[in-house]
Parts: sequence; structure tokens; C-alpha cells
Amino acid sequence: MMIKTKVAIKRKNDDAVNAVLFMILLTAITVIVLFIKLPTMLLKPADSRLWLGMETVELTTDIKKQFDIQSSNGLLVSRVFVGSPAQASKIHEGDVIRRWNGTSVTSPEQLERLIQTSNTNERVKITIDRQGESVIIYTTVGTRPGGI
Repeated sequence: MMIKTKVAIKRKNDDAVNAVLFMILLTAITVIVLFIKLPTMLLKPADSRLWLGMETVELTTDIKKQFDIQSSNGLLVSRVFVGSPAQASKIHEGDVIRRWNGTSVTSPEQLERLIQTSNTNERVKITIDRQGESVIIYTTVGTRPGGI
């Protein structure tokens, strides 16, 4: 009877040791993964979505009257961010974006989808109306910097 008890105790101790070893192994794997991934997680911008660096609004009847816009469709550029791809490609506040790579642009949400389905550094053709003149601009899609 005594031998069986010692074997049972040894088995319980082995199970406890195995559980501790398993926890140590899981902790070690977690530390290794964090050691590998943490630097890239810390360096990743706060918002890595693609962007041109401008804000747009739909062309309502009131906006067309207010800004004397003749275009029947498109988006009015209401803001261009300093240092953005839009600024670098000479897009101005007051321009009306009509086409993105040949696709008619009808809403800010649609333009955002077109930008997000592009590739970083992809060169795109934008057709705009500027003071009644049709202008073609080529720009490069960028990545939104952190903090904007």
C-alpha cells in the first residue's frame, strides 16, 4: 500500500511540474512574439489608411450658387492639407473633382472608397474643374501621417 501512495504522489508532482513547465513555455513564446512584433507596432502610424490630404463636400444647389460652379457633378475641394499629396499635385481649395482614373465622382464616400482601393504610391489621374476650365492632374496616393 505504501508503494502505491508514493507512486500516486510522484504522479501528482509530475503533473504539477508539467503544468508549470507548460506555463513557462507559453510565457516564453509570448515574450518572443512581443519582442519581434512590438517594434513594428510602435513604429506604425496612428492611422495607416491611404489619403490625398484634402476634404471635399458634395455639390448642392446652394454650394454651386455660392461658389458660382457650373459643373453638374463632382465634389468641391473644401480643404487641402499642407504637405499632402493633394497639395504637391497642385489641387486647390475651390477645385471640383469630377473624375478619378476615369470614374465619375459623386460623393465624398465614393471618393474615399476609390482612394482606399488604390495602392500606396499609385499614380492616379484626376479630372477637375478649376474656374470653369477642365484640368487633368496626376497625383500619388499617400499614407495618412499620424495625428491628422
